Amino acid sequence: MRSICILSAALIFIAVWGGQNQPVNDWENPRMFNQNKEAPYATFVPFPDIDSALKNDRKSSPYYQSLNGMWKFNWVSKPPDRPLDFYKPEYDVSGWKEIVVPSNLEFQGYGIPIYVNSDYEFAKNPDPPHIPHDNNPVGSYRRTFTLPEGWKGMEVFLHFGAVKSAFYVWVNGHKVGYSQDSKTPAEWDITPYLQKGQNTLAVEVYRWSDGSYLECQDFWRISGIERDVYLYAAPKVCIRDFFALADLDENYANGKLSVSVELKNHMPKLRAGKFNLELQLLDEDKRLVVSETKAVDIDKKEAATLLFEHKVKSPRKWSAETPDLYSLLLQLKDKNNRVTEVAGCKVGFRKVEIKNGRLLLNGVAILIKGVNRHEHDPYTAHVISEESMVKDITLMKHECTL
Repeated sequence: MRSICILSAALIFIAVWGGQNQPVNDWENPRMFNQNKEAPYATFVPFPDIDSALKNDRKSSPYYQSLNGMWKFNWVSKPPDRPLDFYKPEYDVSGWKEIVVPSNLEFQGYGIPIYVNSDYEFAKNPDPPHIPHDNNPVGSYRRTFTLPEGWKGMEVFLHFGAVKSAFYVWVNGHKVGYSQDSKTPAEWDITPYLQKGQNTLAVEVYRWSDGSYLECQDFWRISGIERDVYLYAAPKVCIRDFFALADLDENYANGKLSVSVELKNHMPKLRAGKFNLELQLLDEDKRLVVSETKAVDIDKKEAATLLFEHKVKSPRKWSAETPDLYSLLLQLKDKNNRVTEVAGCKVGFRKVEIKNGRLLLNGVAILIKGVNRHEHDPYTAHVISEESMVKDITLMKHECTL
């Protein structure tokens, strides 16, 4: 029996990983879900100054450029029929139809939306990690863009909020990368592929991949570019990531603020000089609560991490009934004391604990009420507007008070 099990495992291994060096499609390879993507980080975009950062509207930043809108589009029902060279700038897409981005293909007339519970919609006899080669629609997207003049000398990133189920990206004919994971962002540094004037962006989306085996739930099974697509620019030495914890002490009286900030140097072979990172915490009336500046020498280094820790006396506590928030600001300055970037977020002081089998918020036992929100709109499918989110939250809060 032990020999049989070993033999079976070996056969499965050969079948899955493509024995004898047989090529394996990326979308059928469990080991392949990321090509050249940026590591995940806190959601933010750079701002040029504190005033704009306090507005907390990324779309108003001069370092943000939306790529939403009408794209040239081609759809086929299976991979062998897709246009292979469409990503090349010289490929003529003038005869293609157009599609709005973001949107779900099946709600734009391409393919059929499928609703099932625990079954796999793409195969009656599923054979993981394989996907049927005669039934796996592919959408090919093309558009052009031009960078703002103010982005000269900056690092430029391409961001996809969500794409289902797997996709490739090219810029000016150069392959940038590949991604799976249909409900998490995918981002690439496209600086090396950019050119002056008009740039060509191409995206190839597969409806199903081996990742689809992990997405089996009571849900509408549809595909496409489902969330915002945008560019943003950052200085060569930038705030790469940050994590803020606004906790309370054991008596729930005073706050404990801990902020970790990671800086990234995109020119480590050159002398970047010394930088200063200033942290500020403002209350709802924009009064300064915490302020600290730390120097960092990032010369010929790829990254640096700074830690800020402060006690805050008697802060306003966050809860569902009193959702008091503070504004956290991170201001990066170069050796000439010039502000190169400002980032930030809202934070709330609260302590979450489990004691004696009870969930406590700020020392008070709470009962959580909620619903299963499937992120589905009756008109726009999985493309959800901010207005729709607010409407759902308002409705849920209203029902919970009844």
